[in-house]
Amino acid sequence: MASMLRDLAGADLGGAVPEKVLRATGKSLLALGHRDGRTVVIKALCTGEEFWAQKFAREIRIYRAFEQSPPPARVPRLLHTDGHAVLVLEHVPGHVAGPERYPARLLPPAALDAVLSAVTALARWAPPPGALAPVFDYPDRVSRYHAAGFLDDGDASALRALLAKLPPPGQPSHGDPLPSNLLLTSGGGCALLDFEFTGLFLPGFDLAMLHALLAGTPGAQDRIENLAAGAGIWPAFLANQAMALTRELRIHAELPDGELRASRLAFLRPQWQALRERLHARR
Repeated sequence: MASMLRDLAGADLGGAVPEKVLRATGKSLLALGHRDGRTVVIKALCTGEEFWAQKFAREIRIYRAFEQSPPPARVPRLLHTDGHAVLVLEHVPGHVAGPERYPARLLPPAALDAVLSAVTALARWAPPPGALAPVFDYPDRVSRYHAAGFLDDGDASALRALLAKLPPPGQPSHGDPLPSNLLLTSGGGCALLDFEFTGLFLPGFDLAMLHALLAGTPGAQDRIENLAAGAGIWPAFLANQAMALTRELRIHAELPDGELRASRLAFLRPQWQALRERLHARR
């Protein structure tokens, strides 16, 4: 860990002093430190891979957009950036909703309320002009997942028909609301973290992701479906569910054979089948 902190010695940290490594992956380093007498979080890019460099650049743009037009959701405040590989952020006290993609510890009702309130608030954000762009092409993703075998001919046809009736992606969404990106704060709220995949989606993308990820939390899927229906975004929500679930199936189908792969696919496949029935019933 000490060597990782030394790696930050030559970086432009804007006066921040790193003290403790919180997380280190092949793509980034997250450290706790201090700046001007306050606790801060330092995030630094640790790879030259173009994919992650672009995602880090996007996150910097998002934080700068938050400065220009503060979102209605709680997010860490940007304190400094070198513009390409370093973010120094406000430290928000709290704990993440879970370290795993599919939380083993069920979210209590108050935490679920806070999470859903945070993502629906972000969807109401009015970003500065040009700050956000669509993250992916929905019809293209249908074609790719159809070719890869995650959608059959009927699935792809039903989704294309649904997408043809929907407007272009235009709602701000976090894009990756994993439990580790949802910080439950000491005041009972939820702060959103990590904006590498944030952009414009069809309405309800974050809700669709949480519908899949929190399927093990009793009542979570019903709450989310009621929110989507009440907001009048049900068709877009179904399209987003298809995007989210097929991606989750692909991610886990590509895992090595073993207990994790088997258990995750067993968890996801009934969800996908239930969604398929809804999609086909709309035709």
